[in-house]
Amino acid sequence: MKRKFEILRETLDEFAQQDEFPVLLVECRSQELAYVLNFMQSLEHSLPGHLVAAFPQRFTAPGPWLDAVAEAVRVQLDYAAPERAERGDAPAPPLPQRLLDSRVPAAERLDALLRYLVALLPNPSDYRLLVGLTPLECDDPQAFAELVASAVPQREVPKWMTPLRLLAWDLFEHAPLSELLNSWPAETVLRYREDFSTQALSDALGREASDRSQDLDARMAAALQLAGLDVAHGRHADAVDKYAAAHEHYYQTGQPELQALTLLGAGDALNGAGDLIGARMRLQQGIAVAMEHRSLPVLVQLLLSVSKVSLALGEHAEAESYAESGTKVAAAAVNPFAYCDFWKRRGDAQAAQGRAAEAIASYDKAREQCAVNEYFDTWLEALDAQAALYAEVGMHAEERALADERELVLARREQSPRHVGGAPG
Repeated sequence: MKRKFEILRETLDEFAQQDEFPVLLVECRSQELAYVLNFMQSLEHSLPGHLVAAFPQRFTAPGPWLDAVAEAVRVQLDYAAPERAERGDAPAPPLPQRLLDSRVPAAERLDALLRYLVALLPNPSDYRLLVGLTPLECDDPQAFAELVASAVPQREVPKWMTPLRLLAWDLFEHAPLSELLNSWPAETVLRYREDFSTQALSDALGREASDRSQDLDARMAAALQLAGLDVAHGRHADAVDKYAAAHEHYYQTGQPELQALTLLGAGDALNGAGDLIGARMRLQQGIAVAMEHRSLPVLVQLLLSVSKVSLALGEHAEAESYAESGTKVAAAAVNPFAYCDFWKRRGDAQAAQGRAAEAIASYDKAREQCAVNEYFDTWLEALDAQAALYAEVGMHAEERALADERELVLARREQSPRHVGGAPG
């Protein structure tokens, strides 16, 4: 699997830097595009002068998809406006009417989008723009292929496209976009095809784990990833066996952070199998190792898991104590999202002990921090838990206020750049 991802990273890196081919077709299943998007976004950090705009919105038909993409661009530009002003840059120009008008043919709207994005570059001679037409869900691959094909130059690349690198998804099974482009001289196109299915990744990991030409650390790293796949697919006993083997290796070779990580994995696997007592024991062992060696990132995850297990066991005081410790460790590890989770978990433990006022204060803190960090899922969970507590104690006005806040959170989540595709700021 490591080699699969190395090839993907190298392919995207080379495509972004070369000047001969403006288009790369990536043939995979749409749900596997998450891997591609992750490596795409990393290029902004590894390649100075390269900007990335990826559009993972669900594709139902060309018009609605372009509507969603245009809205994503608008949201991202609004979000970036203060930073542009701080840099002394002029405000971004308004979105072109040709893009916004649903009566305009879809091919023209896509052309308007790409031209607009290129026009946002500070200096087209110095910058490159990598645009991902990459829907994570696609109801009509043929219609998507026809829309993207309209943007692909044939033999000559128009001057305005010089700084543009267009990455377009194509269906793994029968590649309708490739078939369309094969019918005319699309000489400006590169192709990349890879199977990222669970079975393919498992097979690749299995080969890496059993490859005796690799050093033992590399093989154990593959075994850890296989264990994670086992957990995801409910093969908890297999996962526990792999984590046990990896734990022994990391203990014998003096690698405490990875040793703690295997104990975290084993605890989560046992929890998934319903063995809460065994899960708690492994997680507590992991906490001891992580604390001794100051492995804060792993300790954060161990405390999250053990507080969850303690709640499931009905050990509410212990869960509260773990969550209280977790807030301190998450702050030290600069993990704002775990910090939010711990405050919510702390409220759950306090509510279970009948300490409503303290639980409400913890939920308030969780909501406050979730708002600051745009952490919507835990924000909604804290709202629901707090609303249930208000309902239980008869605080109906407060309950209604939380219901109103919930609607605002849902709307804010839909508009957030964390939830939709982005554009260069």
